[in-house]
This record gives sequence, C-alpha cells and structure tokens, in this order.
Amino acid sequence: MRRGNGLRAYGGRGEKPYVEVSGRKGFGVKADDLLDKLEAATLAEVRQRHAEMKAEEQKLTAQAIAVGALRFFLLKFTRNAIIAFDFKDALSFEGETGPYCQYAVVRIRGIRRKGAEAGATNVEATKESVSQLLAGLEEIRLGITGRSGFARLRVEAAIATQEPAFMAKYAFQLAQAFNNFYHKHHILSEADEQKRAFLLRLTELVEAQLLRALELLGIEAPEKM
Repeated sequence: MRRGNGLRAYGGRGEKPYVEVSGRKGFGVKADDLLDKLEAATLAEVRQRHAEMKAEEQKLTAQAIAVGALRFFLLKFTRNAIIAFDFKDALSFEGETGPYCQYAVVRIRGIRRKGAEAGATNVEATKESVSQLLAGLEEIRLGITGRSGFARLRVEAAIATQEPAFMAKYAFQLAQAFNNFYHKHHILSEADEQKRAFLLRLTELVEAQLLRALELLGIEAPEKM
C-alpha cells in the first residue's frame, strides 16, 4: 500500500512506534496487516456494545467499521501528503473519520425506524409548509440542504483532480452538518406534524447523499455501531 510520499502507522504497546512507508524508497506495508489490527480492536468494542448480536453479525460489523476507518483515513489526505496513521484516531467516533460518517447513517436509520414505529412517517409535508420551514430555518437551508446539493460538484472535482479527498471531505461535512442539526432539533418529539414530517424527510435526503458518498469511497455503513 502506497499513498503519496509516505505513511507512518502507529501501533500499540510492545510494538514498533510506527511503520514507515515510502513510495520513493519502495517501502510498503500490507493493508491486510493494518486491517487485521483494526478489526481486532473494533470487534472487541462491538462485542462489548452489542452482546445481543450473533457472532457472525459482530464480525461483519467490526469488519465494516475497520475497512471504513482505514479507507477514509487514507483517502481524506491529498496524494502528496505524508500520513501519520494512528489506530485510535482512525477508529474514533469524533472528528474527521470514517466511523464518524458511518455513525451519522446509523443514527439516521435509528430515527427513521423509531419514527415509523410511532406512525410519524404517515404524515406528508405540504409544499407550503416546506417552503415556510426552509425560509425560517436558515441553518437547515445553508447546512443540510446546501451540503446535500454539493454532491455532484464534489464528484466532478474528485474525478477532474483525481483526488478522492474531495469526496471524503464532503462526506464528513455532511455528517457534521446533520449532527449539528440533530442536536438542535428534536425530530421525533416535535409537536407540529408538518414540521416533524419535514425533518424526517430531511433525514432521508441526508442518508441517501451520505450513503452515496461513502459508497464512492468504498465504505459501507453497518446497521449498528
């Protein structure tokens, strides 16, 4: 695995502090070795959080998180960057990481599932209410809907420059915009049916765009994390 000018992969206790990778010198490190360590660390966490899962489901979940963490970490840098790969940082649910983006999808699915169970998805927002809500909720218009509309532009920019980092940045910014929106608005407990329907529809839009961005990066969002 070679990426730009070099990579330093920081390990755990009892290991070398890092493994240097240099495309110029011809030094490489197998992605499988990094994935094995990432999966082992992730599987332990998944087992602790989701003891109710079957062993195979735990393994598949850990694998999706580990692959997502590694791919996102490597792809978020431009081609000429020197990368310091840190296992803890790559697997973090906070900051510009694959798991952060994956968890945004998991959170959206949870909201939609609970909304369906409560019958909240049976109401459709009218065009009039959507227009009023978009006009009144500026942070949604500029944050969520604005970033959702950038998808095509980011794809074109990534292709034109051969820099997947544009898509990684887009996925992170969209996940971040959604999380900010989620903390400001109580979607399922919203008393106004029209507003609740609008907010739920908005989560569907974000999920679709975020899943598409992650798919282009080769990253899968598991059902639970």
